[in-house]
Amino acid sequence: MIRTLMAMIATLAVTAPALRADPKDDIQAAVQKLADSPSYSWSSSVSGGMGRGTQEGKTEKDGYTTVTLQLRDTSFDIALKGVKAVVKTDSGWKTTSEVMSDEGSDNAGGPPGPEFFAAIIARNFKTPVQQALDNIDALSNIQKTDDGYSADLSEDAIKAMVARPRPRAAATTNPDAAATSMPSPNISNASGSVKIALSNGNLTQIVVHVTATITINGNDRDIDRTTTTTFKDVGSTTVDVPDDAKAKLAS
Repeated sequence: MIRTLMAMIATLAVTAPALRADPKDDIQAAVQKLADSPSYSWSSSVSGGMGRGTQEGKTEKDGYTTVTLQLRDTSFDIALKGVKAVVKTDSGWKTTSEVMSDEGSDNAGGPPGPEFFAAIIARNFKTPVQQALDNIDALSNIQKTDDGYSADLSEDAIKAMVARPRPRAAATTNPDAAATSMPSPNISNASGSVKIALSNGNLTQIVVHVTATITINGNDRDIDRTTTTTFKDVGSTTVDVPDDAKAKLAS
């Protein structure tokens, strides 16, 4: 009898923390575990709304990150380390400031080219794991699913996701001015959800679905966008960065 009672107490001692566990803590732990891994790769695809396309990335902890992204019909490579970013152009690797300055000189009075947009993305780039960590507190109504969790996203988080930078009608020779003087669209009817897939406590996939209405210069555009990001090769990813890109990042 005493042994049975002791066994029951021991079982409760082990299971009680799990019963009390906050699902947000489970999500936080899984995302942080991936962020703390030596390296990993990811693939993202976007369907619907603005920003559709694909993204392939590799990153190493406290090291380099490389990303290949598709903008319309053009593919771009970017490399990052810390807060610095460079873009591969037709004339070689350039810093984001160099790309934006070149666009201002070459396209004065006209619309900026794709490299200008690539530079904006590179300058503001965050890995999907960084974005997930930033939005943990934006999750609500978290529900357990067969392979992880589902949750609603806050309105502010959705607005930040869909409010992509928009350059002025003409690029400028002052890249900082170009980045800060873009018109801010009005975003309404924002709603969204996220599905987080886990395997043995490891983050394997994030699917984000957002809808909103963006109003720019009096024109409305409805957004219905789904972003699916899959993580792979955790701990075994190798990030290869060309020497000229490293030199630009070190300058």
